[in-house]
Amino acid sequence: MRVIAKFSKGAALATLLICGVSDLACGADYKGKQVVITIGYGVGGTYYQYAQLFAHHIGRFLPGEPTVIVQSMPGAGGVRMLNEAAVRMRADGTNIFVPPDTTVVTQLLEPNGIAYDARRFHAIGTADQQNTFWVVRRAVASSVTAFRDREVFMGGSGKGSTGYMIPAVARALLGLKVKLIGGYEGSRDTILAMEKGEIDGSVQAWQAWMQARPGWFGTADSFAAPILQVGVTPDPDAPPAPLLGSLVQPDDRAIVGLFDSIGVIGRGLAAPAGTPPDYVEALRTAFTKMLGDPEYRAEAAKTGLRVLPKSAEDVQKAINETIGSVDARMLARARSLVD
Repeated sequence: MRVIAKFSKGAALATLLICGVSDLACGADYKGKQVVITIGYGVGGTYYQYAQLFAHHIGRFLPGEPTVIVQSMPGAGGVRMLNEAAVRMRADGTNIFVPPDTTVVTQLLEPNGIAYDARRFHAIGTADQQNTFWVVRRAVASSVTAFRDREVFMGGSGKGSTGYMIPAVARALLGLKVKLIGGYEGSRDTILAMEKGEIDGSVQAWQAWMQARPGWFGTADSFAAPILQVGVTPDPDAPPAPLLGSLVQPDDRAIVGLFDSIGVIGRGLAAPAGTPPDYVEALRTAFTKMLGDPEYRAEAAKTGLRVLPKSAEDVQKAINETIGSVDARMLARARSLVD
């Protein structure tokens, strides 16, 4: 049976006055609901830490003030979770996720096993733009040029991760000797393996390094050294390290440019394709308000998490433009580097 609700002109006018003609978020109602934030990595790393920070605060800014929890779904450098978001995740506004910063790069360069299209997800916003840093134990080397003469063992979570792709690209474009080792669940496990000497180095966002081992850096005899970073401009909070794009040949800079989306995506939130527009708008509005909230910023500062935001519109634009700008020849060349 189909039930059609009837409203008087007065009721309709009252609704418009309360909601506002253009306020799509008015129809979203989270009262009595539970919102789940999913991450594609293990617990303990910056994805988990940001997800927990979001969970502590975003519910206060959503209509109905729902409870918010975090769940971990590690696998294949976040691809398992992204595929889940594209295929099975319920798109009703109660399921959102922290997209891996490699979401676009993985889609373009590792298409096998990819069930998602990043352009179809709804960006909610980025809380922290992050350059990605290749860090090695100082006992092994203090500059990237050293790996032209000796082999370095790099650890990561899998082919879809920055820990795999960035060393693979740098290895090919700079003529380095790099052995790639996968299977680690997240930044915490990878950094611990580095500390134990199981691997020589790892590639993580600078935030991950500062959260996990801030004492590793800063002096000439410190435990580790950043030897390379990937981003449009140098990270303002990190020690000097050359940009990968500045070291490669001019013809290869477009390939390195594919990785610029990593920094833009950073650590933020997205919703599955098909999420109703009013819920997308409610999530975006809540996210923006949360980032400017004194309580959020106080907890972020206390836990050492940066606030360097990017709007949903800017993130969506960067994703769409990066995917739309690649040509078949450049893509084939880039894929050959990470194969």
